[in-house]
Amino acid sequence: MKTLNAIKAVFDKILEVLGIICLSVMTVMIVYQVVARYVFNSPSAISEALAQFLFVWMIMFGSAYVYGSLEHLTIDLLKDKFPPKMNMIVEVITNVCLFFFVMLVCVIGGWKYTFGQKAQIDAALHISKAIMYFSVPFTGVITMYYAVCNCVRSIRNYREGKRKLSDPLGGTA
Repeated sequence: MKTLNAIKAVFDKILEVLGIICLSVMTVMIVYQVVARYVFNSPSAISEALAQFLFVWMIMFGSAYVYGSLEHLTIDLLKDKFPPKMNMIVEVITNVCLFFFVMLVCVIGGWKYTFGQKAQIDAALHISKAIMYFSVPFTGVITMYYAVCNCVRSIRNYREGKRKLSDPLGGTA
């Protein structure tokens, strides 16, 4: 479990830093775009396209990070009424289902779509649109890792007796 947590901490830090960088650069690009458009009457297509790319990456980094941190929106009214063993089973099943969904849709499907878009070039930036779409399989792999960590955490919490009825530990179900 220590190794899983150490790797998770590295992924968390990478996603935090990259998300902050994306947000910071995107903010500067949007401010520049507004100033260029309304003050100098000369809009910049490059800043608009770059902000679009960065927005997509920031959203994907954020969604993976929030899932890994168990800070995402959950409706656990019913789940919290279950006894601890059933709660653990529901959390494991939910994470396993999410693992396979992310693997099929985000990683495999995202990779195929990214590869299919490699020839499409952004008019303003003169780079492949595949760079933007690569965010889906990239963060999908990290989300799959988080699903495994969440399963292990749920089982460990159950075995150690840390999960009780209406316990606010959070979860994925």
